[in-house]
Amino acid sequence: MVSAPLAAAALLIAACTGNSQPPTGPQPPAARASAAQAGTAHAGVITSNGCAGQPPVSPLPFWARSGFHPADRAMPHVMGEAGNIVAILWAPRHALHSPPLHDRSNKILWVSRIPLVEPNPLVIKATLADSTRTATMSVPGGPGPSIIDLPAPGCWTLHLSWSGHTDELKLRYVA
Repeated sequence: MVSAPLAAAALLIAACTGNSQPPTGPQPPAARASAAQAGTAHAGVITSNGCAGQPPVSPLPFWARSGFHPADRAMPHVMGEAGNIVAILWAPRHALHSPPLHDRSNKILWVSRIPLVEPNPLVIKATLADSTRTATMSVPGGPGPSIIDLPAPGCWTLHLSWSGHTDELKLRYVA
């Protein structure tokens, strides 16, 4: 088994050398946390779940590729901290805006790793970094296509819950 510091170093080296291959299989929480800490320590290195820069543009996890052709097409996306959900964005740079642009929506395709038994709403409780500003919204029917407008630019932590499952991720909204 690979130690968390070794896994973090491998992820950091891959990010710096342009290797866009996603890790195979889920990472243990310690490896994800160490990789995120390593990524935020160096400007310009993208973490899988943070606002350190633009979202990674790489092939989606295998379980999130349905409907994409070719299946391994690189897409901007942010993975949930627990690995239960992915937010697929539609632009590699400045995908989300606050206020929303007049000619482009803040589109996010949410894909759950966990098969849904019943279509319950995806509830999003967002908190703006370094503030007490919050916003709550829901996506009817659960993870799927959505337009998520948040009230201010900055790094937002989204606490997500759907059909008895939870995850958390960070998305950057620009002015």
